[in-house]
Amino acid sequence: MEVILDTNFIISCVLKRIDFIEQLENLGFKVLVPREVMKEMKDLKKNENVSHEERNAIDVAFEMIEHRKVKKVRVGERNTDAGLIKKGRAGAYIATLDRGIKREIPNKIVIFDSKNRVGVE
Repeated sequence: MEVILDTNFIISCVLKRIDFIEQLENLGFKVLVPREVMKEMKDLKKNENVSHEERNAIDVAFEMIEHRKVKKVRVGERNTDAGLIKKGRAGAYIATLDRGIKREIPNKIVIFDSKNRVGVE
């Protein structure tokens, strides 16, 4: 099974100190990160409205993704969310906190705040 990560999921996990890659792999998933998400995070890092804490979280996320050799893929749409929805409808699991995406797809990975863990919803 494959799971595709969304920007908000990655940043939230890092801020909560959740090793989401390890947890997802332990659940049997092959973790994928869209190149579009990598670009979104690079753009967010340059945005002056993004907090210092979130910028640090983005740096940590890049390090985790590179260190764990997470495969980078393209979602194939101009809009990242539309691409994630398309992949989700095709059967891939999507790790997101975005309500709009979650409403559109059957297979979701979420953060369980009470346990600081990730899992299938």
